[in-house]
Amino acid sequence: MAEWTEQIVRMMRESVNASVETAVKFQEQTWRMIDELVQRGAVAKDEGQRLLEMWTSRTEDFQTRMEEKYRQWEESITRGFRGALPPTRKEIEDLHRKLDQLMVNLKATKGKPKSVRRQSKAPKPKAKPARKRR
Repeated sequence: MAEWTEQIVRMMRESVNASVETAVKFQEQTWRMIDELVQRGAVAKDEGQRLLEMWTSRTEDFQTRMEEKYRQWEESITRGFRGALPPTRKEIEDLHRKLDQLMVNLKATKGKPKSVRRQSKAPKPKAKPARKRR
């Protein structure tokens, strides 16, 4: 993968990480707010616990969905760039090796007598009988 592709993916990863960090900070503030409401007596302790569990569940669901979407996005970006980028050195070397092997096979085939070469299995077409003229 080209260096600029890696930079784009790294930049997007950092952006997603910043979003997750923001969500975690927001969750911590929500916990503090619920604690404060319970301490003031505005919300019963059981109600505060229920709100906290509900908030935690929703946040975890959101994080799971976000991680999955990010993973899908990163895979699609990587695949997309891979098709648009020039081949890597390893890919070119592999192609050269395959081409060399094909050339060796071709030279070996040219030197063999025709009887050894693979013959076509297709039957020869038969001549049609001549029509009788009236």
